[in-house]
Amino acid sequence: MFEKLEKFIYDRVSRYKMPSLCISAIKNGQVVYERCFGYRDIEKRLPATPRTLYGIGSISKSFAAISIMILKERGKLSIDDSITKYIPLKGFEDVTISELLSHTSGIPALGYAESLIRAHVLKPVSWHPIATREDLHSFLSDVKDWKKLEKGRWLYLNEGYQLIEEIVEKVSGKSYREFVKEEIFDKISLDCAFLDEIPSMPDFAKPYVIREDEISPSSLPGGPMDGAGGIACNCSSLAKYAYAFVENLQGIITKDSLAEMEKTRTILPYEGSFGNREYGFGLSKLTNFFGREIIGHGGSVLVYTAQMYYSRKDRVAVAVLSNSSGYPMSSYALYAMSLLIDEDPEELPFVKKEKIYQNLIGRYESYRNTITADVESHGEFLKLKLHEEDASEIILVPMELSEIRSTFYTLTPSGRLLVEFFKEKTDQYLLYERYLFKKA
Repeated sequence: MFEKLEKFIYDRVSRYKMPSLCISAIKNGQVVYERCFGYRDIEKRLPATPRTLYGIGSISKSFAAISIMILKERGKLSIDDSITKYIPLKGFEDVTISELLSHTSGIPALGYAESLIRAHVLKPVSWHPIATREDLHSFLSDVKDWKKLEKGRWLYLNEGYQLIEEIVEKVSGKSYREFVKEEIFDKISLDCAFLDEIPSMPDFAKPYVIREDEISPSSLPGGPMDGAGGIACNCSSLAKYAYAFVENLQGIITKDSLAEMEKTRTILPYEGSFGNREYGFGLSKLTNFFGREIIGHGGSVLVYTAQMYYSRKDRVAVAVLSNSSGYPMSSYALYAMSLLIDEDPEELPFVKKEKIYQNLIGRYESYRNTITADVESHGEFLKLKLHEEDASEIILVPMELSEIRSTFYTLTPSGRLLVEFFKEKTDQYLLYERYLFKKA
């Protein structure tokens, strides 16, 4: 059953030069597949295992949301409370806990997490000394000048979840870490920790960054980020956590509170192949995955990437973790989910697209080889390089894709230009502007 999955994963981990990837899948309460590929530490030649700890990035937000629901059930707060009831921040007087949990406050992403990650992992574009919660408050002091957008709209706000973390501490009387460990980690028996704790642990994934096809060791992101993205887990525990949602988080919160978390609060501005992408409290939803709804969340701190999904209807859950960026973690997880619900993963739209792209990429030649061109994959697009004097590079945006004929468009000073690929017997052709090319 999982041979297809192993080939799918191995091919992409190799192609994208990802140091390691771990995956765990649960069906009807039983682990039905669990495996790691590659190294948790390349330099020491240490293989990754299902017990290896990885950062889970923004999947951490669901832990923060659960923490709020626990305190709500205990009568300690209301999700309709203003943030300033607990934190005296200018510009947040009309912002509620609910709005921060669902990213619907009307405040746009302010870039604090991106700045922290760049500062510790890459060369920073700008430097922001956000080492403490007080520093974050200073960073947020001018937020009122950026409140130009309407409430209810999805505007992903990492900073909001750091304020959620602070509210949990103030209301519970415990540190956020202590609260999450006691109320969630321990009750579900999760082998999870926080990012700055894992380097001292015996089995953790060394972080890597991939630049221009080179795999380089990296440092961990730092600064205040526990609520927004600071948790680390191994793949066994993250899958167990995802499956706990299938079991309605028994012993953690009530079914009603979980329904509040899963309830659609806003729709994401993406048009995709799986129906609407919707957001609740720390959870994201695909509404039409082979005719069913699946829920989960992704996460990235650049040197760690992660994805979890679950389907209560099918009683399945998947978790995927890596110690680098690269191929989308959601695609690995969706491929596994399709197998768990007895659907053909080869019917997934992104799998079909990748197969077509693989046939299109390569070197093309015009009549008598007067002009050559290279077609390369460029994420969701293709990139056309014409080898002329100006050596131009053109991004091709897909329109209609099939094995026989595929159309793309690009933008030129004269407007939108249609670009066509077509197949004649075994030969692949490219029509760009007035030139016809044949694949070499």
